[in-house]
Amino acid sequence: MTMTSHGGVDTSMTVTGHGGVDTSMTVTGHGGVDTSMTVTGHGGVDTSMTVTGHGGVDTSMTVTGHGGVNTSMTGHGGVNTSMTGHGGVNTSMTGHGGVNTSMTGHGGVNTLMTPHGGVNTSMTGHGGVNTSMTGHGGVNTSMTGHGGVNTSMTLTGHGGVNTSMPGH
Repeated sequence: MTMTSHGGVDTSMTVTGHGGVDTSMTVTGHGGVDTSMTVTGHGGVDTSMTVTGHGGVDTSMTVTGHGGVNTSMTGHGGVNTSMTGHGGVNTSMTGHGGVNTSMTGHGGVNTLMTPHGGVNTSMTGHGGVNTSMTGHGGVNTSMTGHGGVNTSMTLTGHGGVNTSMPGH
């Protein structure tokens, strides 16, 4: 599904795919309000969501992707941008200048979050393998990981405020 909206309000996309291959959603929204994408994919391969959302408000992606492969989210300047994935492989979130940007992953493999200049940026992972977070200049940047393997937080954090990584 490809959607290009300029100044759109309440733009949403819902994909429910069981065992689908190459399921993708692309949203190029400039100034959109309440842009959301929900993917409930069980066993999907190459499920990707590319949000090139410039200045979007309340841009969210809920990936209830059980066993999904190559699930990614890329957002620029989004407000309240979130990604929730369970059991994903190669799950990544790249956000620049996002406010209230969060990523919550359980049992993910190769789960990565790279934010630049984010405010209230958090990553919560349980049982993740190769889970990493790289943040530059973030305010209230936190990473909480339980039982992770090769779990790292690279605070190439220039001028970060209240940056923490509680790991058990």
